[in-house]
Amino acid sequence: DHVFPHSTQLATTDDASAVPAPPREVSDILARSVHAKMPLRRLTMPRAVRVLGLLASVRAFSGPSAPSAARSVSLKMSDAVEVSIDPIAVSTEAEYAAGEMAPDVAVEKAERFRAINAKDMEKLADKYPRLQDKLIDIKRSALIFPFKASPYLVDELIDWEMEGDIALDPFYKLVFPTMDMLTQEHQDLLNEKCDGGDPKEIKGAIEEIREALNPHPAGQKTLNAPKKAELTGVQHKYAETVLFFAAAAQTCHAYCTYCFRWAQFIGDADLRFAQKDADSLFDYLEEHEEVSDILFTGGDPMIMKTNMLKQYLEPFKDPNHLPHIKNLRIGTRALTFWPQRFTTDPDADSLIDLLREVKEVGGRHLAIMAHLSHYRELSTKKVQHAIHRLKQEGGVIIRSQSPVMAGINDDAMVWNKKWKEEVRLGIIPYYMFIARDTGAQAYFNVPLVRAQKLYAEAIRSTSGLCRTARGPSMSCTPGKVEVCGVQTIQGTEAFVLRFLQCRDDEWIGKVFFAKFDPNAIWYDDLEPLPGMTLPWEEAGLPRPCVDEPCQVEWMDEFLDPVYPMEVV
Repeated sequence: DHVFPHSTQLATTDDASAVPAPPREVSDILARSVHAKMPLRRLTMPRAVRVLGLLASVRAFSGPSAPSAARSVSLKMSDAVEVSIDPIAVSTEAEYAAGEMAPDVAVEKAERFRAINAKDMEKLADKYPRLQDKLIDIKRSALIFPFKASPYLVDELIDWEMEGDIALDPFYKLVFPTMDMLTQEHQDLLNEKCDGGDPKEIKGAIEEIREALNPHPAGQKTLNAPKKAELTGVQHKYAETVLFFAAAAQTCHAYCTYCFRWAQFIGDADLRFAQKDADSLFDYLEEHEEVSDILFTGGDPMIMKTNMLKQYLEPFKDPNHLPHIKNLRIGTRALTFWPQRFTTDPDADSLIDLLREVKEVGGRHLAIMAHLSHYRELSTKKVQHAIHRLKQEGGVIIRSQSPVMAGINDDAMVWNKKWKEEVRLGIIPYYMFIARDTGAQAYFNVPLVRAQKLYAEAIRSTSGLCRTARGPSMSCTPGKVEVCGVQTIQGTEAFVLRFLQCRDDEWIGKVFFAKFDPNAIWYDDLEPLPGMTLPWEEAGLPRPCVDEPCQVEWMDEFLDPVYPMEVV
């Protein structure tokens, strides 16, 4: 299936008489093992020739076998070009052709990742004709929102046979943008400029629309970034946790249409968090011993090759390196956008080895923070194999989190089945988030009251093992605010809210109230109850917390807690 720049080809053949006696190492291999399996690898030309010669020698040495059809492997004649060779299971008792499976040896064929971009849409529409009438919509909206799809997701998760509009499939909606994600005003502006065809005017409209979409919510640029010039890829919002954005990780195998970090992927350096060197991060952490956790994020750190990821993780194999760092988290979508990253990618084995050594040698807790939106993501053998390898061979903990998004997973049954299946597979349910105030929030938002009812209904019929999931939570400027329910407080219907995390740790775990509003979708839609204040200032920064009823106005006269807690 390859197109080769040279006419020279190399072929394997079933003519054993043309093969010399097996070399000594082949005899040794067969003597030590009843079944020897050749793993799938990416091979440069010299190594490929040696491996093919070795396999031919094994075939000759293993004695007579049933005749099989001739097969050949074509290779590029260049040391710099990598080629794929199908997995072959070798046995002293029988043989299995390339791509076949021995009865007791399961082999997953390797696939090279190649992203699907806007320029590929016509070709993709030839494969999936239901895309034909969506092409203009996708291409124009992709001028505003970054677009990239994973071939795995497109081929194995979207239900192309579904009845009705394919745009209603949750995985279609997850990766293919639409003009409906924009306000009518912005749709009209973009369509007018695109129809006019002036590149300068189109570019101006794109910049205007993107700026109106709040590219950096929750004070990511203004409040979260340390004021050090060399720290271009670090956020430090909460005392114990630092976020790190490796420069090579500022892309993903596919982009979620609702991604709150969409500004990372539009090519604007002023909007982007990214840092190349690890030393500046380590220097910063050395100065901040209150930090116990690093969250490697992006983009997606798992887009990096293992050799690149090593520069950030390998130092933690030394227990004396920043010993106050106890927990390493890796935020990723790769588990269900490209599960082959953990199974058949060329450096999948070295990645698993790296994760295991950081845990076992370095003594760190290593967590994969998996973005999982829907139970269907967990249904394929490829994903289940990746989960098994990460847990059993890598020794990591996998936790799941996702926002609740209209048209994708705003259904209690979806979350109920998702949490149950996660627990069955050994994944710990972690967070249900609310759509952030950026990008296409208006298109995807689920009102706070509906999100809370959905969460309560979903978790009600689960066992306690699923009830580690917290939410629905707004990850907003003051902190992570959980919507606990609706109650009548002093004769007024009110939201009951609680800080799960906060810039001011005095607020963590504290309950507070806000007027009930059936249309509220974000924390800045909330209003205080009569005689109370909300626990944040107008800019979103938390007010000082005095005691449990912190928001009651008459408590402002008390400056010290009634029962101060002794710090241990």
